[in-house]
Amino acid sequence: MLAKDKDRSLLKYSETFYSAQGEGQYTGIPSLWMRFFLCNLTCDGFGQTDPTDPSTYELPYEKLDLADITDVMQLPVFDKGCDSSYTWSKRYKHLMTDRTVTEAVDELTALLPHGQFCHPVSKQHTHMVFTGGEPMLKNTQPGMISVLQEFYRRGNMPMNVTVETNGTKPITPELAKYIEDFQYDWGGEWMWSISPKLWNTAGEQHKKAIKPEVVGKYAEVTKRGQLKYVVNGTEASWREVEENTRLFREAGCDYPVWIMGIGGTFEGLTETEASIADEAIQRGYNYTTRAHVHIYGNAIGK
Repeated sequence: MLAKDKDRSLLKYSETFYSAQGEGQYTGIPSLWMRFFLCNLTCDGFGQTDPTDPSTYELPYEKLDLADITDVMQLPVFDKGCDSSYTWSKRYKHLMTDRTVTEAVDELTALLPHGQFCHPVSKQHTHMVFTGGEPMLKNTQPGMISVLQEFYRRGNMPMNVTVETNGTKPITPELAKYIEDFQYDWGGEWMWSISPKLWNTAGEQHKKAIKPEVVGKYAEVTKRGQLKYVVNGTEASWREVEENTRLFREAGCDYPVWIMGIGGTFEGLTETEASIADEAIQRGYNYTTRAHVHIYGNAIGK
């Protein structure tokens, strides 16, 4: 999010970190992350016994005692509800970071090995990932542009950018133009990692969470992307995947579909992962694990 504070433009974000991509087609790629604050969805149904019945929800993020917590790194992993609820819940606003663009890019650069996107030994490029929260909120899109412009000014431009989004917020003309320049003038690769939220897994109503017309516009901007669904293995969740994918296809989005099992913890993920993976490939979809959950236990900053 980009906000005005007197004469300074401030970026509002939850955390920055350097880690391997844990999901989808770029799993294992070294990535530099910027996690913006605020989201238009809550996904409280994740991990619940019945995601379609809010009256039964258990939401640890609402009950956690925050009296002595001053940094996101002190937070536990939430096994019910959104596992990154600290990036949008107002209870965690005091943990949000305010930085100028210059300060934020200084922070991001310090996380890169040798301070460069192109590693001097391997000659491989670290990917830049914008996530959230929801990075496609209207007030956040200028923040992504500003960060990339500052990297360009410094002669240290990422050549691969991924935006992790729920696919509900329209792209602004300014961001669409920037992506066009990024791809065609500078030779960069811009990728949408779209994770539509399902009623039967996330507890989000279809009319709010599924926006084919928005995703169709994303696909007009770049051919690189993926649709990444979290399912719990129920037939209802598989039907949602099929129906929503049909709607996205009709809107002009032909991105490949990746399926992930539900689970914010190692124990929760591995409980159903094998059966969901088998079902995914039988239905013709790609399967992706959540490698960061297996390796780091879904720890914050990883």
